[in-house]
Order: sequence, then structure tokens, then C-alpha cells
Amino acid sequence: MLAGMIPSAPPRVTQRDLARLAKVSHTTVSLALRDHPSIPAETRARIAGLARKHRYRPDPMLAALNAYRVNRTPSRFQGTLAWVTSFETAGAWRGMIQAEGYFLGAEAQAGRLGYKLEEFWIGDPKLSARRATQVLQARGVRGLVVAPLPVAHGNLALDWAKFSAVALGYSLSRPQLHVVMNHQFRNMRHLVRQLHSLGYRRIGFAMPATTDERVDHNYLGGYWIAQQDLPAGAARLDPWLDVAFAETGFRVWARESRPDAVITSASWAHRVIEWLAAEGRHVPRDVGVAVASIPFGDDTISGIDENVRAVGAMAVDTVVGMIHRNETGIPTTPWRILAEGTWFRGRTVRRVQAG
Repeated sequence: MLAGMIPSAPPRVTQRDLARLAKVSHTTVSLALRDHPSIPAETRARIAGLARKHRYRPDPMLAALNAYRVNRTPSRFQGTLAWVTSFETAGAWRGMIQAEGYFLGAEAQAGRLGYKLEEFWIGDPKLSARRATQVLQARGVRGLVVAPLPVAHGNLALDWAKFSAVALGYSLSRPQLHVVMNHQFRNMRHLVRQLHSLGYRRIGFAMPATTDERVDHNYLGGYWIAQQDLPAGAARLDPWLDVAFAETGFRVWARESRPDAVITSASWAHRVIEWLAAEGRHVPRDVGVAVASIPFGDDTISGIDENVRAVGAMAVDTVVGMIHRNETGIPTTPWRILAEGTWFRGRTVRRVQAG
């Protein structure tokens, strides 16, 4: 070699090279390296061993080109995903404050990726875990998006090893699936800071205890930390959480705490405004009302827009990625994929003169 010359790198080992070494087709190598179940386990192990021995690495430029071509090509039908619900009746999930937005976002993203999203009521008392699994498989379902459950600490029984699955939110406790949800802790902190910037100095927190429990206490945790971050001069009020969230208890708390802004849950915001009116306090003239998750389709309540359509789309992206990687069953290490919310001014707060 001439002095000063840089030695050339050894040629990159390709999938076609591995196919020749393994005496199989290029397609078989591609599927085996993705651990696809259509390839016998022995063949997958043999090809994986050859890939390690010859230091095979995917070509990032080819991967980028393939991603570009896929995104430019209209999606063909890839399969069916199930929107799994467990309310008392098949359609009762639509009454949940944000569920419709999650579903619409998930349905649209599924269509963009070539999948069909179908409702599946796992709460049907006639369905055993075995029968529910059989029905889903008969429909050709490979991926599940588990909608928020009606109660906290829920449990769903299926043969999870047959599916790629993610849950929306923390209400499903067993099994522990990957979770896609809003970053409720950070959203609450952001909400408190926004109210403080508008001049509110007695920011109260009142909602049903079950609402905070359903989000793994992220609302209360975010509120408590946000209070500690407030500058001098801002009151730190005791939160009011009650299982029996009712007008009498709320009005007692409001008289004792004298909040100039109330953070409450999305499903109770309009009721809280009525209760404050019964105390002679007009919203937003006398007191502000805000929520950490504005109701889907509501343009009146102030608070954090959790971008629920985007969250539904993220859930589909996650489960489709799992299908492509052949990841099924209950994960050893569950993920938590969290979306940031954005401030929405609404009409239930105003800028006030800070005292």
C-alpha cells in the first residue's frame, strides 16, 4: 500500500450475501431477521447466527429509502385492529369524556397505515377469555388498542400472547401493557403556572377522588408540585378530593378555602360553575374555573387541551410498530409514551389584577 493511502473498508455484508450463505431466499432472510413466525425457529436461529458471524448491519440509507417509498405509496390493506372496550354495554364507552376523540384519532391513523379499526366489546358477559380470543382471531385481528376502562385498577382477561396490544391510560392494572397517554402530571403543572400568570393567587383543586385515581394520581401530584413552585404571595390551598363529589361538600370547601380559581375534572366543570353561582360567585368575573383536560369538542372550558386525537393516533402507531416487529404478549418492561398538552384559554378564566 502506498504511503498516505487510507485502507478501504471491507464490503458491507448484505441480506443477499446472507441468503447465499444460508442457501435460502432473500425474502426468507428478511423475515428471519425480523423474527417473523412464518419462518421456522431453527432457520431464524441459523440466519441470526450467520448475521452475527459476518457482522451484518442494516444499511441505514436503504432503510431511509424504503421508509420514503412506503410513505409515498398509498397504504394497502394490512389487517384489522380492535378498539377494546369493557363498559356495561357495547356503546357506553362513548359517554366517557375523551373517549370519542381518542377513537377518532386512532381510526384515522389506522386508515392511513392501511388498517381497519373495529370496536370489540370485551365486557359482554357471554364472552369468556378463551371465546373472546377466538372471536378476535377469527376476525383477523392482530393488534389491540385497549380503551380507557370505566373504573380504576381494571383487569382484562385474554390470551395476550396472540396479540400486539397497548392501553390508553392507567385504568388497566392487569395485565401491565404498554401505555399511551397524556402527560397528566406535566399538564397539571403547566395549568397551575398558566393560572398564576393570569393573576390568580388562590388556585384551588377540587375533583372526585376516583378521577385522580384513574390517572394514577398524576393530577394531584402535578398540582402539589406546582404549588411548591409558586412564588411568594401565592396561597397554597389544601386540595379537596372526595369519592362522593357533591354540591354540599364542594360549597363548604369553597367557603373555607376562598379560591379565586378552581381546577376540577372535565366531566364536572359545568356543574362546578353552577355550584359557584349558587354561592353568588360568577365565572369568570369572580372566580376562574379550569381543567387539566378540556372536554373533547368543548370550546368554552379553559384548561389544557390534551390533543386526544393525536394520542389515539400515537396508540395506533405504537401497536402497528409492534406488529411489524412481531412483538406480542405482555411486555417484560412496559413503556409509558406520554403526550404533552397545550394551554387553551377558553371562556372560564380571565386576566385578573393580582393582589
